[in-house]
Amino acid sequence: MGIARAVVFAGVAFFPAVLLGLGLFILLGGADKPFANWMWVPCWILPPVLMLGAGIRGYRWQDVELE
Repeated sequence: MGIARAVVFAGVAFFPAVLLGLGLFILLGGADKPFANWMWVPCWILPPVLMLGAGIRGYRWQDVELE
């Protein structure tokens, strides 16, 4: 159950992660500047890190035992 929940959490986090990366890209200068090292963060680092974090959170989520 933990693996399935992790995959669902990461899949759901994809859209917000891409939106956050796009917003950061635009705030940092967007397409007006030539490609530079700073573009790696909003384009290639931030979305996968957020999705990985959501997947880890989903995997470690503790179900409450009801009695």
